[in-house]
Amino acid sequence: MATTTTDYAGQVLTDVRRQIAVDDDVLSETKDRRNLVKRHARSFPGALKTFDSGSVAHGDVNKPVSDADCGVVLDRRTYPELGPDGEDVSPNDIVWDMAVHVLAGVLEEYPEATFEVCKRAILFEFAEPLADEQDPSVDLIVALTRADGAGRWIPNTETEDWDASDPEEHTRLLNGPDLATRVHRARVIRLAKAAVKQDTTPVVSSFNLEALALDHVDCDNTIAESLRDLLLDGADALDRGLTDDPAGVSDPIKLPDGVSRSTAVARLRELGNAISRAIEADSLEEAEESLSEAYPDYVKAGAGARSLGEALRRQKRAQIGAAFGTGAADLKPSRAFGDEAR
Repeated sequence: MATTTTDYAGQVLTDVRRQIAVDDDVLSETKDRRNLVKRHARSFPGALKTFDSGSVAHGDVNKPVSDADCGVVLDRRTYPELGPDGEDVSPNDIVWDMAVHVLAGVLEEYPEATFEVCKRAILFEFAEPLADEQDPSVDLIVALTRADGAGRWIPNTETEDWDASDPEEHTRLLNGPDLATRVHRARVIRLAKAAVKQDTTPVVSSFNLEALALDHVDCDNTIAESLRDLLLDGADALDRGLTDDPAGVSDPIKLPDGVSRSTAVARLRELGNAISRAIEADSLEEAEESLSEAYPDYVKAGAGARSLGEALRRQKRAQIGAAFGTGAADLKPSRAFGDEAR
């Protein structure tokens, strides 16, 4: 007679997914703000189209929702002087013009809205917090069609130059090839992001996890098995080198500032090994004990050191406490995360 193995790890991870799930009203408002920005961007002279990108578009966003990403594509025939295919004119002036144009429309519905021109995108903030104090912003990339090659030219306002990227292809890849795969992979990515972002200095960006998931998540596995494989196989891949751009257009994905590849590899392996032990657990309590090492903010079990992850958090808290004269134990770890530039 065949025996059935209880998926204790899956039970605990289901509860973690419940805790990090985005509220429907917050997600709806975030998309409304994104669509408002896109609508006004499309009315800019020479705009060909707009597109969605980032975690909201990919279906792997977690609570709290900080922003939604999108872009507008300009026709280089309207702006022949812009970019490497033209007279190599920098993006800075056109990005500023776009920001002013879009803000004028946004202010009609959000009278306290503001913008900031960042390295890759225009950040629109709305100054209208929702009931739970989340106040999602929108990042708008001003992209330019390319004469040759895949993807678009996207701004680097810090260097006053353009870089090749393909955020539209990233979204297409992460939303395919079928519903079952997309849903399974998104759940695994959300769990991986939640684990990594508990550290004060996350060792990889969300986009890096998404890119690794395209290669290392098998929808025939359980959620726990796929999460284990993403973390452990992803660590092995990073050990060999930086993650390639899944669209094959941009440079390999950089790690967050100050994070070495060896640190990222070690931390992903540590998280993956905790998931692996939970999969092998013979009871719910054992699974909770192992998963509390990967999800100390979400899974409560016996006390114990959190190894590298806890060391990263303790180190940052101690630095902040020293700077402000505050005990480290009184400070909640920050949720900083790496650059997700595409």
